[in-house]
Amino acid sequence: MAGRIIRSVKEDMHPCVRLTALYTIKQFSKNLKPEFQDQYRDQVLPALTKAMDDFNYPRVQVQAYSALFEFTSNCTPSILNPYLKEIVTKLLKELREEKHMIKGETLKVLSAVAYSSQDQFAEYYSIVMPYLKVIMMTAKKELDHNLLANSVDCITMVWMAVGKEKIRDDTDMVVKMLISLQRSELEANDPMRCQLLQAWARLGKCLGKEFKPYMSVSIPRLLRSAKIGSYVLIPENPDNVDESDGSIRALILGERKIWIKTKVLEEKVAACKGLYLLADELKEGLSVWIEEVAQTLVPFLNFQLNEEIRRVAASAMPVLLKSSKEAKQKGNLELSDESPFEKLCSDVLPALVKALSKESLPEIAAIILDSLEECMKMSGPVLDEDQTDLFLKKIMNVLNSRSKVGDIDVIKQTLQEEQKVYDKAVDCLATFIRIQKSSFSPFLGKLLPCIQLMWEKDKIAKERRTGLRIFCDVAKQFPEEAFRQYNICLLFLFEACKDENPEVLEVAVQAIGIFAEFGAFYALKAVIDHPKALQIEYVMAHDAAVSALGKFLQFHREKLNAAQFLKTWLRHLPLENNLNEAKVAHHQLCSLVEVSDVELLGPKKKNLHKIVTVYAEILWAGKKLATEETVSQMIKQLELYRRRSILSTWRSFMLSMENHLRRKLESKLSS
Repeated sequence: MAGRIIRSVKEDMHPCVRLTALYTIKQFSKNLKPEFQDQYRDQVLPALTKAMDDFNYPRVQVQAYSALFEFTSNCTPSILNPYLKEIVTKLLKELREEKHMIKGETLKVLSAVAYSSQDQFAEYYSIVMPYLKVIMMTAKKELDHNLLANSVDCITMVWMAVGKEKIRDDTDMVVKMLISLQRSELEANDPMRCQLLQAWARLGKCLGKEFKPYMSVSIPRLLRSAKIGSYVLIPENPDNVDESDGSIRALILGERKIWIKTKVLEEKVAACKGLYLLADELKEGLSVWIEEVAQTLVPFLNFQLNEEIRRVAASAMPVLLKSSKEAKQKGNLELSDESPFEKLCSDVLPALVKALSKESLPEIAAIILDSLEECMKMSGPVLDEDQTDLFLKKIMNVLNSRSKVGDIDVIKQTLQEEQKVYDKAVDCLATFIRIQKSSFSPFLGKLLPCIQLMWEKDKIAKERRTGLRIFCDVAKQFPEEAFRQYNICLLFLFEACKDENPEVLEVAVQAIGIFAEFGAFYALKAVIDHPKALQIEYVMAHDAAVSALGKFLQFHREKLNAAQFLKTWLRHLPLENNLNEAKVAHHQLCSLVEVSDVELLGPKKKNLHKIVTVYAEILWAGKKLATEETVSQMIKQLELYRRRSILSTWRSFMLSMENHLRRKLESKLSS
């Protein structure tokens, strides 16, 4: 079908057929990008460049330019390069003509070609730029602000393509013209109002840190336009509102109908985009402007009249936070009791959470989640209890209310957008659990039941796997709380290991591994500290649990609070009932003492008294509780400790022991 349409552009076809074909190519280029460009470049570009020369039918010619603009706007340099010279040559030839109708379209195509070809356009810069400067200055002189806007747009797009090294000789002239226009009173519908804002942003993107001299001129203008009001029109007689010229557009808000001044709102959008673009490029160089830019953009997270403004505001939040953090680190900001970065964190994070709770468009919700996650990583825990509760409600609502694939009224695009939001919600929750760890524990009771709902068999594999993944994150950060759910969790995890979906199976095994890694410690601790642990029917299990705890400490110490677990382990030594486990545990104790284990000995070696007492009890029991090798090593360690101790300290220590233990110890050391 596409091939037949492209062939219809030929000169021997009727002009109406050619116009229809060109319009269709334009739509394909816009809606089927980039696949259409990749597949049909060798047919489309020759056909369009030839149609550009159809001077007999100006409408065909204009439509060819329009189609070429859409096609080249979504091209890669490799697609354009074989045709670049021919296209640029034809465009320059057209710019030399005095056909005003074509000149605007020519500038649009040239800007798209330059930007898409990137640095490959550099070799044409010295040829193209003189034409563009003449057109710009002529349009300014003749007060043709439509053509002026097109020329400035083209110049700044060319600049972004070729880079700052190429444009140094031309920036001064264009900047002076921009400043001159900025000082003049441009009418509300003047196309240069928006173009002026875009030009500053692109110049900043191109120059980077060298843009600093122009910040005092450009940023106040961008801020003023971003804050612009009077874009809502509420007429006395709504029935007489004329929307035909596009300057006014109706908008339904709930049960209310209002009218928007489109040009004013377009200026607001352009200003917000410009501020975001400069913040992203200048980073900490934005310094003194960061706070005011943030104060301007944060409220726009909930700007219901325009989704593009919400999208830009959400994207800008992590950029501004990063700029503020870097400015703080480099000393570019004045510090008070609360640093500008900390204040920005306390403003941005709650605002993002609030925006997330209100956002209805999946695409923007995904951006908010992405920005929220990035901001959390930089800010640390800043959300209070109410904000945390609001965040979790929204996240769990996303995770538990997805559209089912089988719903016939849910189109593919919606499912794709929902999936993106779903994935972002999972990532954001994982980061949130890790960052907010110190204040998150009270909310686990609300989170775990929601996770359990995701484990049910009627859920799709993606949801079951996600529930397992979230549980893994919780178990890593809150092992004790997760282990309290073991009677539910382990049954499900073992059941999940039978799942036919390999991704579910993989995460289930990982979750069991975390239980083995973390949950086992708390299970052993529960056995060891059980009120009946030392009753005759339980002592064998008690000793086995203490020995097992020592083994886990030996092989997984780096993943634990070793000092805490060693203290528990030492408190329950010596083992006196399960003799096999006793010999293992006592040998391990001796080995740790041999290397002067800091965490076992404790601060200022305060656990030495307990260790020596344990040794005395083991020696008093004879060969039942330790091997000959272990006993021999213990005696050597005790002799060394006695020699290194102050005599009065050693005597005091010995006198504190029970008589039978003291006599046994003295007997062993004297022999």
